[in-house]
Amino acid sequence: MKMPVRTGAHIEGVHWIAEYSEATQQIRVFRDGREVDTIPAPASMFGEERDAGSASDAASRAEEAALLACLRRYVADVQPEE
Repeated sequence: MKMPVRTGAHIEGVHWIAEYSEATQQIRVFRDGREVDTIPAPASMFGEERDAGSASDAASRAEEAALLACLRRYVADVQPEE
């Protein structure tokens, strides 16, 4: 079983983390260290690389980039404008 893919970013002064688990195909979202939501991962999130079982550094970076894009989209959708 593959380890979860985890990435984070500071967005508007808040530390956000997203963690994807292949076993559940869910993304856990954390805000400032506390879990705030669990969302389903998009079906096309990792593309063909995951199906091929690629373990290259480029594939790992692509997974992190895809997860970070999901996290940024989640924050943009959830956070009300101030």
